[in-house]
Amino acid sequence: MFSFCGESIPPFVNFYHHEEVFILKKTKILSALVGAAMLATAVPASAHGVWFAPRLDQTQLVLGEGYKDNAYDPKDVTMLVGFDKTYTRVPLEIIDGGNHITINPSQNVSVAVVYFDYGYWSKGPDGKYVNKPMDQVPGSTIGTHAIKYSVNYLKGVDKVAPLPDLPYQIVPLKDPTKLNVGDYLPVQVLHNGQPLPNAEIIPDVVNHHTVTMTTDKDGKANVLVANGSINVIGLELAEDYPQSDGKATRDKIFSSLSFMIYPPEDD
Repeated sequence: MFSFCGESIPPFVNFYHHEEVFILKKTKILSALVGAAMLATAVPASAHGVWFAPRLDQTQLVLGEGYKDNAYDPKDVTMLVGFDKTYTRVPLEIIDGGNHITINPSQNVSVAVVYFDYGYWSKGPDGKYVNKPMDQVPGSTIGTHAIKYSVNYLKGVDKVAPLPDLPYQIVPLKDPTKLNVGDYLPVQVLHNGQPLPNAEIIPDVVNHHTVTMTTDKDGKANVLVANGSINVIGLELAEDYPQSDGKATRDKIFSSLSFMIYPPEDD
């Protein structure tokens, strides 16, 4: 069983059944919880994350790096949970788009949390990475399991708070949806609920994904609100395994915080 927000959730839930939580398959998502046994290092050069953004009058889960979006298997979304303005879980409808997903949030959905398993990427003898575990790539000695977490503020909340059971998260210290372009958003990076000092974060994943800043000793930073639309703040880390499991040698984690400054217009 998987625990989220104090509730036990079965590891296999039908993705196409519209319930509060969607878990497609058992993954190594929770391996990040044993991070104390691994070496965590920042890897700011690559910034593939996931976040929600308006697309063709829909709210789409985007897999992107900078300005580039990528198609993905909807089954990569291993969990998706909706919360209202008091952080109470509420139903969240998912629509399978074939190479992406969209959501149809009800009026009371303020926050959506995503777990995304981007699979295994192994370096072959030719130096190129392929989307397979190491045991399927002869001669591979380096492999990555790509895991992504995303907290998305779709609407305002009564009082901002960290979410439970997220190994890594960027927590806004004020409601980001109430800010304007040019304001500063104080954030705090948490690892297993504890501040993560000296963490390199990406203040603007969408427009400047190679530019980073560092959190202070309490895991805090002040991030400039740069965009009058979708804003995405990211954190990318690599956690080396003490010993390879045959499929990978490390987890590569991308955790993001997204929010809209100006909601889509009512047409």
